[in-house]
Amino acid sequence: MEYSTDLGRRVLLALAGVALLLVVGLVLSQFLPTLVFTVFLYYASRPIYRRLGRLPLPESFLEQAVPYQKQAHAAATIFFFLLPFVILVGYTLVLIIPELQAFFGEGGLGAAYLSRFQELQGGSLPEPLAGLGLNEVLAMGPAEVFDLLRNATVQSWLGRVSDTLIGSVSLLTSLLLRVFIMFAGTYYLLTDGPRLVGWFLDTFDGSGVLSKYAAAVDDELSSILFGNILNALVTGVIGIFVFSLYNLVAPGSVQIPFAPLVGALTGIGSLIPVVGMKIVYLPVAGLLAVSAVVTGQTAALAWVALFLVVTLVVVDTIPDFLIRPYVSGDLTHVGLLMFAYILGPIAFGFYGIFLGPILLVLVAQFFRIIVPYVITGSVETTQTSLADYDSTES
Repeated sequence: MEYSTDLGRRVLLALAGVALLLVVGLVLSQFLPTLVFTVFLYYASRPIYRRLGRLPLPESFLEQAVPYQKQAHAAATIFFFLLPFVILVGYTLVLIIPELQAFFGEGGLGAAYLSRFQELQGGSLPEPLAGLGLNEVLAMGPAEVFDLLRNATVQSWLGRVSDTLIGSVSLLTSLLLRVFIMFAGTYYLLTDGPRLVGWFLDTFDGSGVLSKYAAAVDDELSSILFGNILNALVTGVIGIFVFSLYNLVAPGSVQIPFAPLVGALTGIGSLIPVVGMKIVYLPVAGLLAVSAVVTGQTAALAWVALFLVVTLVVVDTIPDFLIRPYVSGDLTHVGLLMFAYILGPIAFGFYGIFLGPILLVLVAQFFRIIVPYVITGSVETTQTSLADYDSTES
């Protein structure tokens, strides 16, 4: 009887734990895009954080700063690297959005405002008079009509201004909250993430298979999120500014149409295996060359050649040279990774370009490491220490 009571108590506690996890999962699901971006920022900033931890410092300073060394490195990483990076990407998006609106024509913001303006007209008579009969309108004096229109116009204007202000404040508050969550989450992942992973593995990983799985996932995510996606973002930003500067000096016949949009597409193209961003800028160069020949300005072909050389060196080679050396993971098939980049945004929206590869890595490493253990009951692995997750711990 005593054993049954103890077993029942354990079952109830287990059910309570599952209920708590479900509630936490439900809350976190409301911030899924923010959490995905936080994971990306963590892996993008972790190499910088580790390099700061290896910087030689005076011994007298270290004796006083050891208790706060991690916090100082994390704060410096966020302030000097992540914050400028996020501001630059945000400014880049500001440049791209008008290009997208212009590119898609009728779907642009101007068309939406025009449609809304036409809807507000309510017919041939102004809206305050549209609900009145013709005899009533004719019976009004000019002063009465003017007062009616003025009061209705002021009320309508105040209503629109009020709705705009409330919507703007709500949007700004929501945006600031998510930005705070991203930076705070990145900070605590840098400082306390390895300790949390170490505690979890020490508590629940008796066989060592979870340590092997966590190490493999960590290596691949570091490779993909820091190497590939960060390379794509940096390439896109560089492409936008290089192509925009090119348009400032190039003749009109060989200017790049929708330069910021083409620059962003070069970054996205760098995610494609083998061909990379060449799938974007080589056709653009071909179109510019055709434009120069058709308009009879063959001398402008020199500008096309300049475009190709600058793009090859500044946009294609330099980001790849600076970032690719950090890419070490090779366990995820490049074809599957390409489909993750394509299907992720389709399934989840913009943040799917990060979530798609994350899910791919989790599933691929599960089948590579966990499934054989489930089938055979044995795992050939060595225990993974906390230092494998964060070299600054050692």
